[in-house]
This record gives sequence, structure tokens and C-alpha cells, in this order.
Amino acid sequence: MNIIEQNKEKINGIFSTFDRMIINGYILPLQNPRLFQFYLIQNNIKFVDFKDFAEQQTTSLCNHIDNFIKEHDVTLQYLKSGKEDKQALANKALTQTNNKIGLIAAFSAVELCRTSTIKANHETQKLEPSIKDTKCKHYYLYFNDEEFGLMFFKLQTWFPYNVQIYINGREYCSKIFNKNNIQYEMYNNSFSSIDDFEKAQALADNILNQKLSASFDGLANKINNLLPNIKETLNHSYYWCIDQCEFATDINFKSREDLSIFYKKL
Repeated sequence: MNIIEQNKEKINGIFSTFDRMIINGYILPLQNPRLFQFYLIQNNIKFVDFKDFAEQQTTSLCNHIDNFIKEHDVTLQYLKSGKEDKQALANKALTQTNNKIGLIAAFSAVELCRTSTIKANHETQKLEPSIKDTKCKHYYLYFNDEEFGLMFFKLQTWFPYNVQIYINGREYCSKIFNKNNIQYEMYNNSFSSIDDFEKAQALADNILNQKLSASFDGLANKINNLLPNIKETLNHSYYWCIDQCEFATDINFKSREDLSIFYKKL
């Protein structure tokens, strides 16, 4: 059943675009034991000294992020569980800060992660690069971004410093609409009205032509102070890839009564 075609006389407009998206960032050479070893050699780090070196790097990174948070007049909140609803806390902070642009909330939590490390090989009786699952401190930095709207940047504070970015396609579109003088209203995570559906859809379709990685690189460069040395040594920064992506359609009916009848059929 083509529900849109059957109800076209009752519909003002239709808008389809990306919804919730999670983008992962990896410094690929640090995920590879051989290249990780090269990185340590280039920095004159002996395997036996790796633990001290890694702790120094993590301390430097955490201090830098803590200062970054303070500079933006935000209080860092430690969460006992990574399962706490950080989005709800960020929404509350957004309201309390009167929708200010920039960093609005910051959280830290100890969570599971996969790390690059040095460990003993009991067969060879030697130390060697390895990958292992463990726990470490993570930062969640929530921004009301000029380009993307409400989003977060999550950073693992131990090698290989993996990143996760969350953006919302509808938040992103709202910023695009503001710049292009399109009037709209939002209800929860949907557009309840748009004054020019055709123009709005054309702008949303153009998202596919945008090179968003440059924006992600800009954030990473501000937050991870270890990147300059990594890029100098390995000639690599973050490689960005989509981990999860949703696509959704908003259907705007001319009257609540028409929608009510249609909704019951669903």
C-alpha cells in the first residue's frame, strides 16, 4: 500500500533525510601492532617503559580536555555508569544555557574499550605490541554546534584514542534552514511544519555532497592535544566511518482530523 499516494490530497508536504548518525574515528596505524611498534620506536619508547609513557600521555590528554571544558565555562560531571541518559542531561543543559552556541555539557565515565598496549608473550618470553579489551576513562563533550546543532564528541583516553561522534540529521537540517530563511517548526525529533517543502528537500539532499570529515577533523584537533605528534610521526590523523545511520520521513497532514483517521489505520 502506497500510503502517501493514497492520502496525497490530505498531505501538505513530505520531507525525508538522515536522522540519528554515529560516526567512529580511528587512528588506523595505532590499531596495527606493527605500526604501533613503529610509533613507539620513533618516539624512543622502550617496550619496558610503555606503561609509564602511556600514563603520561593519558594524563596530558585528560588535563588538556579538563582545561578545554573550563575555558568554555562548563562543569565536568562524572557519571558512575556509562548507561546514564547523557542526552537528557545535555538537553537540560541546553535549556539552562539559553541555547548558547558551543560546548554546553561535559561528562566522564569509565567504560569498556579496546586498547593498543604492550604485553608479555609467554611463548617467546618477550614483550610485544598487542590489542586487548579493558576499561578506561572516556569523555563525552556535548556541543550546540553552529553547523550540526546538538551533538556529542566521545573520546577514549587510552591508546589508540578512538572517537565517536553523534549528530542528528534533523538538527543539522534545522541549521541549514536557518541559513536559507526557511520557516519551520519542530516537535520532538521531527519537522511538524515547513513553509517550503521543495526547497527544504533540495537542501537536505545536498547533504550527500558535503565533505563533513573536515568538520570532524577540526573538532578532533581542538580536543586531542596528542594529535600533532601522532600526525608528525605517522602522517595519519583520524579515519572517519559511519557506524550507524538512520533515515526517516516526516509527513505533514493538512488537518489533525485527517491524520487521526490515517493513524488509526496504521
